Amino acid sequence: MARRRKAGTVSPMQAAWRASRPGLCMLAIFTACFNLLKFAMPLYLIQALDRVPASRSFETLVMLTVMVVIAVCCGMALDVLRRRMLVRWGVWIERLFGPQMVGRGLADASSPDQAAEITESLGYVGKLRSFVSGPMVTWLDLVFAPLFFLGVFLIHPLLGLIALGALLLLLIVGVLSDMLTRDARRASGSAYREQSALVQAAGQNKESVGAFSMGAALTERWRRTASARLDEKQQIDDRQILFKTLRRGIGQFLRIAMIAVGVWLVVIGTLSFGGIFAARIMSGFGYSLANDAISNYRNLRETRTAYAAVKKRLADEAQAGASVQADTRRAPLILDQMSFRQPGERSYLFNRLSLSLKPGEVLVVNGTAGTGKTTLSRLLVGVLSPREGQIRLGDVELSRLPAAERAGIIGFMPQHTELFAGTVRENIARMDEGSFDDVVDAARLVGIHDQIVRLPDGYDTLITGTTFGMSGSERKRIALARAFYRRPRIIVLDEPSANLDSPSRRLLEAAVAQLKSEGASIIITQSIHSAQIARMADRFLILGGRRAHEVTENTGRDTQIRARDHLRSVT
Repeated sequence: MARRRKAGTVSPMQAAWRASRPGLCMLAIFTACFNLLKFAMPLYLIQALDRVPASRSFETLVMLTVMVVIAVCCGMALDVLRRRMLVRWGVWIERLFGPQMVGRGLADASSPDQAAEITESLGYVGKLRSFVSGPMVTWLDLVFAPLFFLGVFLIHPLLGLIALGALLLLLIVGVLSDMLTRDARRASGSAYREQSALVQAAGQNKESVGAFSMGAALTERWRRTASARLDEKQQIDDRQILFKTLRRGIGQFLRIAMIAVGVWLVVIGTLSFGGIFAARIMSGFGYSLANDAISNYRNLRETRTAYAAVKKRLADEAQAGASVQADTRRAPLILDQMSFRQPGERSYLFNRLSLSLKPGEVLVVNGTAGTGKTTLSRLLVGVLSPREGQIRLGDVELSRLPAAERAGIIGFMPQHTELFAGTVRENIARMDEGSFDDVVDAARLVGIHDQIVRLPDGYDTLITGTTFGMSGSERKRIALARAFYRRPRIIVLDEPSANLDSPSRRLLEAAVAQLKSEGASIIITQSIHSAQIARMADRFLILGGRRAHEVTENTGRDTQIRARDHLRSVT
């Protein structure tokens, strides 16, 4: 739910509109001048065809021609200028909102498909940019279409009625075009998504596809979906061709009617030849603006949807930072009656869990697969939020700490570690510049420094997919170095021993012992019992036992045996 904006604050969308006001005012002025200059041609025709032949003044013709040429050139210059302004405004919009969409998407770790939502948000921002840079000028000009039809009325009411009749027919054709192709567009879009999902699923499960010889069956299914999409697409194209032809035909009939009725009015003496052509040009201007708007109506509707989506995503006000005492970093980590259940589930994974972990203490979380170890890790680092209760550092909820402060306090290594595309140094420094001394310190702490300096470019070696020359165990130690970077106050390690060889496990245990002695609170989850880690534990949280969870102090060998009784052991 979006938080209500406090009085006196400005949302990001409102701030963007305010920053754009001066440019939009200039854009409105340029658009008004551009469209008003279009009246130069009808006025020129009236004067050149009606006044010049009667006065036989060559000087008047030259003067009128020079004036209209200047007006046309000024209009062209204004059109180029305003279109460039719109292009720059569109680029500014994407540069402004793009990082905000990515930042807020990455901050919303509770999203089930974070990457897809970020991509969708960026698609909305891209839609705004493309609309502003292109079709928006059509809708700005449409505001002046009534002036052209009014000009036709002023020349002669009958010609004005003809122009309005053509406009009415154009609107009817536009509405029918949208109504009669809407269902086919939806069906085509659904079929396209289905066939794309099929190809993606086949790529993700290529081993099963090859092992079970599913290629032919999947190809046939893709063919049927693609064929259905093409049928819908063909129906859309057929109808759009018809309606485009009708719109073009209405414009041609309008020109014929204006000339035919205009000549008749000249014959009966109520209109001049200059008036015919002036009315013809003004009606053409108005009709063209309306036709362009109808052609871009679906684009406008999609842009309105994109604008609403971007506005909604930017509507949540950042939660006010908590007031933090100077000694908060030395305060204990507290889980106070913390409860959590997964969305859609009725039973709680954790129900009123309470414990306290002082600086320099180690909590070992034991549990088999599916008992909630990874979920607890995500709760402790703020990726997930408790349904009830609090997770605090002293008197301050961790989620209320400013992001920069929280990043300096918490170190985290998830169960499935991935390295980012970048240098080794950047990966350890959490994709920031960071102090090189801190990077080397973290690497030495996990014993990976020597392997790094042997790489072709040392800490500046670029990590790109499978071309990075390190084993899986060494990669995991780089992820551990990232968790230990700048020796954070709270460290959460989710299954750190998994996929580590024996020497790497010894280095991990030594690093944990050193950080513990320096005052870090360390939470380690494990489904494979490590005797050394168990000996360092100050208390255990046992998951999946007779009770949902059990917190027990490490009082010696009996406690350690009870903590490992349902785990495999590793030495």
